[in-house]
Amino acid sequence: MRPDYFSKNSECLWIENLELSEICEEVQTPFYIYSQASIEAAANSYLKNAGNTDLICYSVKANSNINLLKILVQLGMGFDVVSVGELKRALKAGATANKIVFSGVGKSAADLAFAAEQKIYSINIESHQEIELIKNLPNNPRISLRINPDMAANTHPYIETGKSDCKFGISETEALEIAKTYSPEEINLVGISAHIGSQITDVSLFLELAEKLKNLATHLKNLGHNIDHLDVGGGLAIDYQLEKQYDPAQLVKDLKSSITDYDLLMEPGRSIVAQSGAVVTSVITKKTNGQRDFLVVDVGMNDLMRPALYSARHAIEEIKNSDNASKEYEVVGPVCETADSFGAGHLLNADAGDQLIIYSTGAYGSSMGSNYNSRPKPAEILVSKDKYTVIRKAESFEDLIKLEEI
Repeated sequence: MRPDYFSKNSECLWIENLELSEICEEVQTPFYIYSQASIEAAANSYLKNAGNTDLICYSVKANSNINLLKILVQLGMGFDVVSVGELKRALKAGATANKIVFSGVGKSAADLAFAAEQKIYSINIESHQEIELIKNLPNNPRISLRINPDMAANTHPYIETGKSDCKFGISETEALEIAKTYSPEEINLVGISAHIGSQITDVSLFLELAEKLKNLATHLKNLGHNIDHLDVGGGLAIDYQLEKQYDPAQLVKDLKSSITDYDLLMEPGRSIVAQSGAVVTSVITKKTNGQRDFLVVDVGMNDLMRPALYSARHAIEEIKNSDNASKEYEVVGPVCETADSFGAGHLLNADAGDQLIIYSTGAYGSSMGSNYNSRPKPAEILVSKDKYTVIRKAESFEDLIKLEEI
């Protein structure tokens, strides 16, 4: 059931070569913990079949810790950013500007000017207004048109991004109108981008999208625009119940077979970091209300939003085995919301003071965290072989109020 970078002997859970219970004695729970080996393996599964001029651009929104970004820089990955803050993070981590693409449905004039100054690989245009803002900028920035291909990803409605009534991108018709309206001398149009959603389990959708992009690229080239790359976005699923696996290497290989006249771009995020990370939490108390048995833990919905936001379910286990009989519990946090729950029906034998591990939280865990209920954000730890490093310190109460005028 566990990802293969975790192991469990008869008594205790390990990550790589470190016993998690020993880390719990040194670092206060809750905390996020990541495996460097797992991140590198997931990234390399995309890179192994990519060509020298293709770009695999990690989606920074999945997890933006600069120390994790540095690992991906060293592997030669590019970055997909959706804000100036993420762009600055990628640059701070050592990314080269010509490996960064900038998407986002609400880029301001200042955002576009900053991105153009950095001479990034491409600014992905999502409206006609952005064209008007960018056409007079110096440096003649490389731009791509992010189209909305009107394709269903068959996933949660909050993470569907490619249907015609979503806020993202522009229609193929509008893309053609832009290409006809603005000459190659006015805009440096070099690519077409699309992203249909997250948690995509049907990989044939990527190949269907590639065909749409190729057809549109032909029209844009006939209008004189020098299209050099097609960006099929990201969104390949991971299995939060740790039972299925999807194959990025085969997906890249199949896309390369389909896209032969252009460079390939992809923007994976979740599939690189989700299963590389976990949350370690302590049980505060056990209680029974009515017919429901609860384990109340010290991690809350402010630290891990996915279950409350998407009704997502993560696998949960004890770090140490105990002599208690296993029982089905609803695992809940201390936040003053009924939605602060990590799901019912978890078979556990934990007691107050024991530690649990919540798997597959490396993506959209810490990056979506907040200080709701005036709760400081937890520490983040990176494990490499037989040592660990705190890559983000746990916040203090003083951190919470330091920007407030008192």
